[in-house]
Amino acid sequence: MGRWKLRENDKEILEYLKYCWTKNPYLKKYSLKDWEEAYFKGKILFFNWKEKNFFRLNKDFKSFTMGTFFNENFLIPGYPHIPRIYVLKTGLKRYLTYPFYAEEKIEGYNVRLIKVEDEILAFTRRGYVCAFATDRWEDFLPQLPRFFEENPDLVVCAEVAGPENPFVNEYPSYIKEDINFFVFDFMKKGRGEFLNVSEKLKLLKKYKLNFPEIQGPFDPERDYEKIRNLLKRYHFEKREGVVFKPDYQGSRIKYVTPFSNLEDLKVVFPYLGEIDPHFVSLRLIRLALNLYEFEEFKEEVYNILGKNIFEETIEIFKTEKPLQETFKVRFKREKNFLAMLAHFRLAKVSVEIKKTEWKNGYLHVEFTKIYPRATQFWKSKLEGWGEID
Repeated sequence: MGRWKLRENDKEILEYLKYCWTKNPYLKKYSLKDWEEAYFKGKILFFNWKEKNFFRLNKDFKSFTMGTFFNENFLIPGYPHIPRIYVLKTGLKRYLTYPFYAEEKIEGYNVRLIKVEDEILAFTRRGYVCAFATDRWEDFLPQLPRFFEENPDLVVCAEVAGPENPFVNEYPSYIKEDINFFVFDFMKKGRGEFLNVSEKLKLLKKYKLNFPEIQGPFDPERDYEKIRNLLKRYHFEKREGVVFKPDYQGSRIKYVTPFSNLEDLKVVFPYLGEIDPHFVSLRLIRLALNLYEFEEFKEEVYNILGKNIFEETIEIFKTEKPLQETFKVRFKREKNFLAMLAHFRLAKVSVEIKKTEWKNGYLHVEFTKIYPRATQFWKSKLEGWGEID
């Protein structure tokens, strides 16, 4: 039944949901009626990849978070959101005790990798199959098949980062071309618990999996200056920040550098019509508190903040062209490139392919994403239209 070629038909989808519920013990935490009601409310969506069928949570459902996905054989919880602290000195001792580690927070996008029957698939934070990461993981994580053979109950959580990815235009300065995968967690299927840092490090080294820089163990008060100096270095090296992870089952927290906040403002300000309006104010709040703790960065931030926010945006005004971003990617298999385009259509992302070329065994693609809401946001103001604020 897991091989059904299901149509977008409620009756057939509900039959498959019932089948999953009877076979998958994690779903029985709640009644079949609860799951069916969640489906009708749009919290659960059916989708497939080739002949493999799945459900994903489009919204939180009871104790399961958005991005959870499942079928009759497994349930993979959504990756949890991690609280952000604004001041290291007070935040570290509020949430953490010895021992904890500081792990580089890499600018990219988050995927969960699992083996599904005959292939390893990468799923995005929202629970979709990522055709791009599914296509490319073997270039960077060649030991993954052996890992899943020997650890079938674990999920590999990784960041995909670099100048040639299809989703994020920010990336670490030390990746000069293409992309890389950075494994940052191992999650237990069904339960969503993570391995402790010391356990994780053993597996990362055993299977030679690429991972972010990890420093520690630390004590929140005794090692404050060491941690502060680490964040200073990350700022100067143009890195995003850190995630603090205890070597026990406890709270995780994250902190980002002034550089990251400045870069976010630079990259996003032209696209205000496409994003949550609080995005800008939150970055400014973070920057103010960065400078409270790192006064040595004041002059630098004061000198470049206005330029970062306004310069590119004003240049865009002069072009009078639709707002768009250019992306470059490379695929090993054309069918996965076509699957990515199908996902963009489903997500109503406007894309224009500029160039495709096979070179050195890869399909190199250049495309633009067009942002109509951001274009209209600025266009109406430039044309003199008023609004009540």
